[in-house]
Amino acid sequence: MKRTYAVCLGAALAGSGAAFPLFPEIVGHDINFGAFNVGGPPEWATNGLAPDTLTYTLGETHHEATAYWPAWPSPPAVPIFGAGGVFGGDLALRVQFTGQDAPYVGPGGIIDVSLTGTGMSAAIPDLMIFGSLGAPGPVILLWAMDFDAVSLYGSSARSSYVLEGVGFIVAGEIAQRNNLIGRRGGMRGHLDFPGAPPGWIPALYHPLQDPRQAQFRAAYSGETGLVPEPASLLVLGLGGLVLASRRRKHRETSRTTLLK
Repeated sequence: MKRTYAVCLGAALAGSGAAFPLFPEIVGHDINFGAFNVGGPPEWATNGLAPDTLTYTLGETHHEATAYWPAWPSPPAVPIFGAGGVFGGDLALRVQFTGQDAPYVGPGGIIDVSLTGTGMSAAIPDLMIFGSLGAPGPVILLWAMDFDAVSLYGSSARSSYVLEGVGFIVAGEIAQRNNLIGRRGGMRGHLDFPGAPPGWIPALYHPLQDPRQAQFRAAYSGETGLVPEPASLLVLGLGGLVLASRRRKHRETSRTTLLK
């Protein structure tokens, strides 16, 4: 999760897409959301020595995905409606955390929680968003992704973390309409644990080495959309040092913000 742009560029030169950075820059087809299992089960489960899991379920009372920006960050923003014509579409998300790579020592201090993982199921997409675009109407699958990498990082002294993921766009009306199936996509945002005991994620926490069986409520405010292909990063790296600088600044800003 702590890869530099140079490492990513080196991997691209070697012809491998495995080192795509986990600081996803969404470049279009952005969907904003605020996910929470209203009236449902706790979202985060530690599962003993098995992987920790984060799960957002579907439900008719869930209206989490609010707007679609085709040309993000430029307008227009298209509203999304869910069941019963209510503003906000329905979101499902299932990811797991299997390792850790903390600490990170840099400007602003130390980030001592850094979890790594993947999507959770090969049978269904890891992220799905349902709704209708622009006006109330039939609720259909708008966006679906499979994640090959997810990361959560922050400070054990706080209850808010950055949650990010990268993978492939696999289905949905937005994806089909814009020929995005098979393209790289990502998600990013902040995960908050309202009501969780302070420090429940200790420094250097490893999901597979902590025997606790616990569940915590978790609210995820974020976005998902199209991200650059690894091959595009190679071109930008050879002729776009300004972009590299911006990414480093974004990464350090995110980390510094968490530590303030």
